Amino acid sequence: MMKRLAATALTLLLAALGGGLFALAGLPAAWLMGAMTAVAGGGLAGMKLRLPSPLGTAAFVLLGISMGAGVTPDTLHQMASWPLSMALLAGSVMACLYACSAWLERVHRWDPATARYAAVPGALGAVLVLAAESRADLPRVALAQSLRLFVLVAAMPWLLDLVSSTPGLPPRPALSDPADALPELALLIGASALAGLLFQKLRVPGGVLLGAMLGSALLHGSGLVDHRLPNWLLNAGFVVTGALIGSRFAGVTLASLRAALRPSLESVALALVLSSIFAWAGGWLLGLPFGQLWLAYAPGGVEAMTIVAFVLGLDTAFVGTHHVVRFAGLGFLARWWQPRRG
Repeated sequence: MMKRLAATALTLLLAALGGGLFALAGLPAAWLMGAMTAVAGGGLAGMKLRLPSPLGTAAFVLLGISMGAGVTPDTLHQMASWPLSMALLAGSVMACLYACSAWLERVHRWDPATARYAAVPGALGAVLVLAAESRADLPRVALAQSLRLFVLVAAMPWLLDLVSSTPGLPPRPALSDPADALPELALLIGASALAGLLFQKLRVPGGVLLGAMLGSALLHGSGLVDHRLPNWLLNAGFVVTGALIGSRFAGVTLASLRAALRPSLESVALALVLSSIFAWAGGWLLGLPFGQLWLAYAPGGVEAMTIVAFVLGLDTAFVGTHHVVRFAGLGFLARWWQPRRG
């Protein structure tokens, strides 16, 4: 028990230090990226790290609450453009799947099963379950998937800052009187947490985050709640989420990382180029921001890409919904596309 508590404390300390250093340096998405980088580095260095799942759940609830507070009527107006955007998303997913798996198989000589499951974007749990029914190299698939998520979270804020203007997180109004705000905050946290857990029970991809976001949006939109979470709670959510992503590298050896690094990075770069082409087409056809579309089509996880959209001040409902649809579609596609045991 004490060893587990010590490992958890060390993980959170590393994450907080990394986030703080990145924030002091003025880097984009500092608390998220800094925590992720520090914990990943600690895992690769052989440190005993762990992050209990309830902490991750709590972080997703906090971030979902903050996202829901920013949902605007413009989000509803944009829904008319979603069907065409979803069609472009389907094209992007298919292009990335086939191109990335072909690259890993033909250029790097990965076996077909491993190449295909390593190329499936942003559904690690489902991918590993399906890959276990094939002859895929499970550790290599898991590492390639983890590397892609790490690279996307680290790179997308920089890339979007270079190629498009992103507003960033809006300034957050200070709480009036903390004592007066407590009843509203209690209602906000309680209702959003219940909505998140309900979505999770219904097995909605990214259910805790998206459920909390919906609960918060309804409470703020109805006028029942006017207050927002304080900045320190929001940053704590980023730190825990970054630690959650970085902890995927606990127990990974440097030898296995070196073996998977170049193929995985090339695969991610190829997927980013292809998804950016579809995002450009969507921006031209729909008049939506390129950065918003690129994040919606990027081959990352539901929670990670939605949180990055939030950090960059983009439409989280749009990005999150697209990744949920992509996840659901991949479930059917992966079954049909699955290489069988020989």
